[in-house]
Amino acid sequence: MMKLTCVLIIAVLFLTACQLTTAETRDEYRAVRSSDEVRNSRSTRDCSGSGYGCKNTPCCDGLTCRGPHQGPICL
Repeated sequence: MMKLTCVLIIAVLFLTACQLTTAETRDEYRAVRSSDEVRNSRSTRDCSGSGYGCKNTPCCDGLTCRGPHQGPICL
């Protein structure tokens, strides 16, 4: 039983590696897309996007910080 489990785990790892190396674009493989989304998440960006607060973080290019002093947002 343990041999079968090991063979299955190795097969799954091999198939996953094949999908990663043969995908033509990153959009084809979900795990790559997910890691990119985490990397580009709001907490790791240097600027605030449209609709996000800009009190402590500057707005991204092309956006302007507007609104009341207590809670301005990027527009």
